[in-house]
Amino acid sequence: MEPFKKINFSSENYAGVHPKMMEALIAANTGNAASYGNDEITKGTVALFKQIFGENIEAYFTFNGTGANNFGLSCMLDRFNSIFCADLAHLYVDESTAPESFLGCRIYPVKSHNGKIVADELKVAVKRIGDVHHPQPKVVSLTQPTEYGTVYTVDELKAIKAVCIANNMLLHVDGARFYNAAAYLGVSLKQISAEVGVDVLTLGGTKIGMMMGEAVIFFSPANAASLKFNLKRSMQLASKNRFIAIQFQALLKDNLWQDMAEHTNKLAKLFEQEIAGIQPVKMAYPVETNAAFLNISPELHEKMQDFASFYYWNDERREARLIFSFDNTEEDVKRFVAKLRELAG
Repeated sequence: MEPFKKINFSSENYAGVHPKMMEALIAANTGNAASYGNDEITKGTVALFKQIFGENIEAYFTFNGTGANNFGLSCMLDRFNSIFCADLAHLYVDESTAPESFLGCRIYPVKSHNGKIVADELKVAVKRIGDVHHPQPKVVSLTQPTEYGTVYTVDELKAIKAVCIANNMLLHVDGARFYNAAAYLGVSLKQISAEVGVDVLTLGGTKIGMMMGEAVIFFSPANAASLKFNLKRSMQLASKNRFIAIQFQALLKDNLWQDMAEHTNKLAKLFEQEIAGIQPVKMAYPVETNAAFLNISPELHEKMQDFASFYYWNDERREARLIFSFDNTEEDVKRFVAKLRELAG
């Protein structure tokens, strides 16, 4: 009899390193290589990014998501500027005071609908342009997919970009789970970045299965020569950068990212189907990527914790969040639902 294994639906950050990423790390761990991104692996990864996202891009690598967002945004802003994002954006809710401390800018939350900003409401939020007494609007930051796992469509992205253009603002995308959004829409990574007018993309690595590392992609930046200096200033310049870059090669070659994103998206949809009919619980938001939000009592959530880990997300709305990682299986989902059904009576 196999020992009991507690199921992880708390976060992809709980999961280990994907075998392909580990193989890539081992392959990079041979001999000496130039430091600070001057190695051949990093150069090859940037060339691969250019094939995927467009020849005019600049790409840099960072240790973590907060650092990636701070670095990317710092290249877009002056300290008298402001950023607009959803009221539940990771940038606003879950990065402590790091953005304000590092950027020195005001962050304005915009009311979200199923996690997303609506272009018409964004228009109303952006005001007092030219008023010296007010932070000057400069960046709209979207989370794609959102904190609720919902996805901005191509048309929604274009509508928000139009608001940016009308107000001389730039568009930043926090893409910690960007691959899941592309898989849901059935589009390429370029179609929901370069082709809809994204100016800077924070492209996730850790959550999809890397040991560590994120990338920041700049689309035709006007200040390309200064980017490397901002990377150093943001304390994200990796001395052994090849170990971050090689993982992105493994992820992007042969569309491994697509296979992994489709797998985790399917697990979330399976979960949605399996819990149908369990009376004390129901889905809180549309399931579009690898996140599922469940209306569940705190008592039932607590009972489930000995069996599986998943966060109680919002006490007021009695919401719990489940995130499906590359190493989760259909069997994990079915075992979880069976236990939930049992404990729910």
